[in-house]
Amino acid sequence: MPTPTALLTVSSATRLALPSHVSLQSLGEEDGGVLLRIDTGEMYTVNDTTLSFLQELDGERSVADIAGRMVDAFDVEPAIVLADLIEVANGLAAESLVVIAQ
Repeated sequence: MPTPTALLTVSSATRLALPSHVSLQSLGEEDGGVLLRIDTGEMYTVNDTTLSFLQELDGERSVADIAGRMVDAFDVEPAIVLADLIEVANGLAAESLVVIAQ
């Protein structure tokens, strides 16, 4: 069962998933996306990088694994991608928009 991440810190080894109360929708090419908390009706907009990250969350791959897959797509240094994704994941966790997979 997934664990809420509001009080936890995401690391490179953390495996994340979208919880059942969150829906992710793309707004189109280069337009980012929207996260909808179905339980509260709150909407969050995300840029293309965050959208790509969220689309990779499957509860199986770690944040580091996903960062490695994104390096070529965004032509950025691996350490920068990883640091940015950890920061984004911690922000998403604070809003209960992602959960740690068990």
